[in-house]
Amino acid sequence: MGIFIEDLLNFGNLIDAEIEIKLSQEHLKKAYANLDFYIRDGILGIVFNRKSFLFNKTHEIRLSDVDSRVRKDRENQRQWVFLKLLSKGGLEELTKLEAFATEGDYLGMDIMPAIVYTETYEKIPRQFREKLIINKCKIGKDSFSVFFKFEK
Repeated sequence: MGIFIEDLLNFGNLIDAEIEIKLSQEHLKKAYANLDFYIRDGILGIVFNRKSFLFNKTHEIRLSDVDSRVRKDRENQRQWVFLKLLSKGGLEELTKLEAFATEGDYLGMDIMPAIVYTETYEKIPRQFREKLIINKCKIGKDSFSVFFKFEK
């Protein structure tokens, strides 16, 4: 006899489970096609071009996970990651995009558009996907890890 999703919904241990979803720069690039990303030694970089008259100007924003914050926006079903700004070149242009916001010295990014491209997310039953709540994040050597728990 197998385990049914209804059994999992009522199973208390799943509520306490924490899931790590690792994002590569390719996942981020798929989610935000007009931006380029790099992950190196605890730094997340966002690179993008802006046209000004006849020339393209390249901007780079560097982020760190030191004192990072996370938040779930229940109204819009967004999961936000706020990372410490190390450089601000082109920040105004980036925050014009709907998925980015600033709070003081932190840049917020809606992480869910990138999460949906991962294998781990695909393996989560549909009934649980809306119960995911962001818990913390960490920038590693070559990946960006986001940790989720299940809300009751």
